[in-house]
Amino acid sequence: MKKLLELRALKAQKIEDSKKLLAIATTESRSLNTNEGSQLTELRSGIESLNGQIATVELIEAEERSLIGSTQGQSSNKPSKQELRSFINASEHEQRSLSIGVSADGGHTVVPHLDKQIAKQLRENVVMLANAKNVTISTQEYKELISVGGTSTSWAGEGDTRNETNTSKLEPVTIKVGNLYAYPSATNEVIDHSDFNLEEWLTSEISEEFATALETSCWNGDGVKKPKGILITTRSADADGVRSFGEIQEVTTAASATTSFDDLITLVHTLKPAYRKNAKFFMSDSMAEKLRKIKNGDGDYIWRSAVIENQSDLLLGKIVVISDEIPANEVVFSDMNKAYTVVSHSRGNVILRDQITNPGTTKLHVNNYFGGSARDTKAVKIMKEAI
Repeated sequence: MKKLLELRALKAQKIEDSKKLLAIATTESRSLNTNEGSQLTELRSGIESLNGQIATVELIEAEERSLIGSTQGQSSNKPSKQELRSFINASEHEQRSLSIGVSADGGHTVVPHLDKQIAKQLRENVVMLANAKNVTISTQEYKELISVGGTSTSWAGEGDTRNETNTSKLEPVTIKVGNLYAYPSATNEVIDHSDFNLEEWLTSEISEEFATALETSCWNGDGVKKPKGILITTRSADADGVRSFGEIQEVTTAASATTSFDDLITLVHTLKPAYRKNAKFFMSDSMAEKLRKIKNGDGDYIWRSAVIENQSDLLLGKIVVISDEIPANEVVFSDMNKAYTVVSHSRGNVILRDQITNPGTTKLHVNNYFGGSARDTKAVKIMKEAI
């Protein structure tokens, strides 16, 4: 570990020296002179050499941890409690072996196993991440084109004139990412003297914060520095092909403050068959309780509870997904993979250690970038109980 830290420190210094060399020429609005050019070439050569040495040492350490993990029956990529403790207690200028990237400007640290665990729990706990289209980018925004149809055809006989037919139109969707962060803390006494599972604490603290914020935004976010929620998207009573692109069709129940069996059938058939195949019902738990009590004309409950643990309940043959971010008087029926896009940043969860803000306390500032927006609004319908 000590050798790896020394190599990374040398690399960071060479990078800093290169920046200073280039900054001088830039400030004086000139090109590098012969001497400066030679220095820069030497620095670059040194950085490349250090990259090779760092990669070799990292490989050796990874293999050593793998061997240790195999003798203890543990996963080779899972950091030990002592490694996590060392990571949290590291001095301000020291990057421990759990780091896979060092920034010359102060350093951000990625803990691979924690990153994967947070991502795993997010996918399990955030309805939109589990059901929507997921895209990973390395920039600040994501763009895609959605076909809104419009192509036409015509019949012709032998020798007939072929007139030009209509062409489908494409509408752009742009999704910008915003910074989502968590800032859990623990006293140094707890870290130093308690024998609790640091990995479990980090993962649960961060995942809970991220999951709550992301789930809320994907459904009800205003789109300012966060995803724009699908429930906030403009709605219209107009059918497909009539309403404007980007608007979601809203249907209302026949009776006030009531959702009937017939209302649900209407909702299902409002969604075109091409989208209906993989569609699911999305609703709050209170709406689910209400719908579980509905019976058909033969007196049978239309709700089918799962007979095997961890399987989904069914309503009219479609999977039911619960999210309390949805109002208690609404039901969403959608192929969410076609209807909504969640954008994540490729760098994953970045962890910054803070032992300065509040002396005696270690804070972990964990941040990631997410965005979200409706994409093909023909793939989603919302039913709202009449007032």
